[in-house]
Amino acid sequence: MKRLLLVPFIVWNLQAQDYKGLLEDALRTSPYLKANALEVKRADEQSSLIQRYKNPTLSLEASQFNPDVGKSEAGYRAVLTQPIRLWGVGDDRAALATATKEEAQGLVTLKRAEFVKVFSLLYNDYITQSALFHLAENEFAISKNIAAITKERYEAGTIAKVKYLRAKVDLTGSKNALNEKKIMQIQSYYKLLAFSGLRDERTLEDNYDFKLSNKAANAQTYTSAKLQYLQSQQKSTNAKAQLNTNKIEWMNLYAEYEAEPDQDIARVGVDIPLALFNTKKEEKRIAALQAKQSELLIQNQKTALGFTLERLQKQLHILGDVISSTKELYNAQKELLKMYEEGYKIATVNLLELQNIKNQMIETKEKEIRLQSLKNKNIVMYNYEVGEYNE
Repeated sequence: MKRLLLVPFIVWNLQAQDYKGLLEDALRTSPYLKANALEVKRADEQSSLIQRYKNPTLSLEASQFNPDVGKSEAGYRAVLTQPIRLWGVGDDRAALATATKEEAQGLVTLKRAEFVKVFSLLYNDYITQSALFHLAENEFAISKNIAAITKERYEAGTIAKVKYLRAKVDLTGSKNALNEKKIMQIQSYYKLLAFSGLRDERTLEDNYDFKLSNKAANAQTYTSAKLQYLQSQQKSTNAKAQLNTNKIEWMNLYAEYEAEPDQDIARVGVDIPLALFNTKKEEKRIAALQAKQSELLIQNQKTALGFTLERLQKQLHILGDVISSTKELYNAQKELLKMYEEGYKIATVNLLELQNIKNQMIETKEKEIRLQSLKNKNIVMYNYEVGEYNE
């Protein structure tokens, strides 16, 4: 009979999708990520726009000449004007175009890393709620067993009715707790699917061992997506500032042809703006302030990142020790509960003692589950900060 019962479980387990499989599907199909990816294409178009030349201008003019003696005659004038970018400005615009692309790519990378981070936290919540639900199932089974033993002893006349009622109350409470935990598990499941952007429901593995990234965490090799995005913003800001400091960006090259009754005139010339009043000195000051601001923000981010990584590493070390000792305590309480259950059958242990041991064991297991959940959260945050989720 036991072999027959194992077959459906094995089939279900093989069909269940794990964390990595679900993440791959989410990264491939998420409308949110697809929308973010368009930012790179938009930046490409923006880069072309930055380096684009201005259109020429054609001016046409008709004239009527009325001499004092003789008949009137017509004339005309045509002028073609082309704005020309000055030397050096083209290089500044090319640098801004490149910086614009890099900033867009940095934003896409940041959004992807944040997506994986939130996805991982939601999957961890699903794992936690599933573990709490299975714990509630275990508690309900224990309470059901205690209630059955109590009923037998009550019917045999070895205990009072009040103890039998107490066991029934405990069983009802365990059943209510089981239903509450099931609701929380369902809620976490659908939150995960909704965030993933997947359109179909699927069976998920309710257990996953999050691994700590082996990327080096030092100030010289920080690959934090947020830090890299700030650095790309700084580069873009500096490129814009450099472009804005050019006193003159364009001059107009023109060619003119004019036909009069007694002569034809051809002209070629240049219109050059004179930077007499607008010398861009304010733009230069603003650029210097923006560069300083960007540098301070990056420095602040590096400092905060360093302390965050150090805190997470210390917490993970302590959590590992606490989880290990909590597991040992749970195993001891589990063994003790079995002994008390056997003792309760032969009336050497009272109901209150048995329920107290059972509650202590459940509380210890719940603590272990929540500590493991906290450990997983810290691993996810650490991996995010060191750039594990960038690509």
